[in-house]
Amino acid sequence: MGSTRRDAPTDALSGKISTLKPMSADVRAQQIRDVVDAFRRLRSSVTRFVQMFAATRDAALAAEGLSSASLRELLSMLGNEAQAARFARLRELKIAIRQARVLERTRDAVFSESFSTNPTAMRETVTALERVDAILVGLCVEHVLERHRPTPPRTVALKPAPLPTRRRQPEPVH
Repeated sequence: MGSTRRDAPTDALSGKISTLKPMSADVRAQQIRDVVDAFRRLRSSVTRFVQMFAATRDAALAAEGLSSASLRELLSMLGNEAQAARFARLRELKIAIRQARVLERTRDAVFSESFSTNPTAMRETVTALERVDAILVGLCVEHVLERHRPTPPRTVALKPAPLPTRRRQPEPVH
């Protein structure tokens, strides 16, 4: 009789347990992963850009120091490094940095119930993160190409040598 009483709560509990959907089928989990991945890619791009600028100034930045920096700190470093490097498209870069800062604020909101259950907001965030990342990558690639473009060989403007003039010999008279 004692064993029947012990088994009754277990049976009631097991009747209420259900299996969870696999993560791949859970749209919400996939959207959160997409946002997190987009943040990670943006952060990686900013880190590479900072390292590139620092390398041009022979100021090596420790990778572990950059890996522990927040995105906000990395964006500030990027602005400072670009300015020190006299980056040609600084205006466009600063606009992208401002956009990335705004998006950085949404990082924590991704895990809130109201935001993470809004598929449209999640997709828009991923798209915005990817767009800012693409802008930064484009600026970085353009900068690298400009720096490594082979300079055309200097051409020396030569004046053509005057053609020898032939004087006409007077024809002999016969």
